[in-house]
Formats: sequence, C-alpha cells, structure tokens
Amino acid sequence: MSAVTAASPPSVPVRDKIDLTDKERQIFDRLLQVLRHFNLQTQLRVAGGWVRDKLLGKDSDDIDIALDNMLGREFCEKVNGYLSSNGEETHGIGVIQCTE
Repeated sequence: MSAVTAASPPSVPVRDKIDLTDKERQIFDRLLQVLRHFNLQTQLRVAGGWVRDKLLGKDSDDIDIALDNMLGREFCEKVNGYLSSNGEETHGIGVIQCTE
C-alpha cells in the first residue's frame, strides 16, 4: 500500500496594498463626497471579489459596497441626489427583492 501525501497548493503572491486606477479613485472620491454632503453617519466599505482581485494584482470592474446602517437603495438615492445637485446625470436604481 502506498502512502498518499497531500500536495501543497501553489503559492500565490498577494499584495499588501491596493493600487487604485484613476477611475476607481474617482468612484471612491465621489462616494465619500456623498457621505460628506449629506453628513451620513454610516460606514462605507468595499467588499467582495473586487478586493480579492486587486490584492492578487488583477483588474476588476465589479465593486461591491457594504453599508453598516442603511439600505443600498437609500444610499443610491443619496448618490443620485448628490449628482442632481451638481447638475450631473442620475442613474436608475434596481432592487432585487428577497423571496423568503
């Protein structure tokens, strides 16, 4: 009977910081401007696959935002309110309802 050994997973280099593109910096600056404009007392965090991909040095267009004390729909309405107050184009908001 031969011994079975587990192979070590391949080593994957992980960055210790995230480098933002100009577009990403613009997006995050805009989100922070919305927080300040409405004096929102919420924590806004970037989460999900975008963080993983950036730490692995990959490009990603899918930025997930987590909020600690308000619904995403409410925050999107604030973003549109901010854009409108600056004479900028607003965007539609889609909500996927839970069926449970």
